[in-house]
Amino acid sequence: MEIYNTEEQQIEAIKRFFREHGLSMVAGIVIGLGGLYGFRFYQAKQLEAQQAQSAAYAVLVDKAAAEGADKKAWLVDAQKFIADHKDSNYSHLTALMAAKEAVVLKDYAAAELQLSAVAAASKVPEVVAVAQLRLARVQAEQAKYKEALATLAATMPAAFAAQQNELKGDVLLKSGDETAALSAYKAAQAVTEVGKNPLLDVKLNELAHVAG
Repeated sequence: MEIYNTEEQQIEAIKRFFREHGLSMVAGIVIGLGGLYGFRFYQAKQLEAQQAQSAAYAVLVDKAAAEGADKKAWLVDAQKFIADHKDSNYSHLTALMAAKEAVVLKDYAAAELQLSAVAAASKVPEVVAVAQLRLARVQAEQAKYKEALATLAATMPAAFAAQQNELKGDVLLKSGDETAALSAYKAAQAVTEVGKNPLLDVKLNELAHVAG
């Protein structure tokens, strides 16, 4: 199943944000909690916990990328990490990875569960949007077109508008509604730079008979 490069770039940007700003975010929360000693102790504990999570997450990433990796065994490890670090940003990123590996194994139901959980739990709009787009693809792969369209009806950051509308067109086309698919593709084209998505142009050309 296709995963757009732009989504991967967005995820990388999110990872960099957490690495660069995670500690300052924690510091902002705890400043008002007490005296300098208490703050430093709390900060040290938070730093220790974050470093441990980061290290464990890095191990998972390396294992997933290893040649000949046992994907099923990796998914078990990933699920344990998600459970151990529930509702953390690293757990959400791990769930996105787990969903991707589940798709490789054609376990779409498992992928759907992971992506639904991220979409419901993450507080980062960009992470939620990536989860929703991938969830809609997984739902469409299972011919759950109504569910996929409902997922795509969610409000997403403006940067995702082109992907959102193009995917909506793909789902509508699969469901047999060419007219609505053409409208969705045109909406995607309206927010896409000329020449940036030749595949979208192909899709529009293939539906030229509908416009006629």
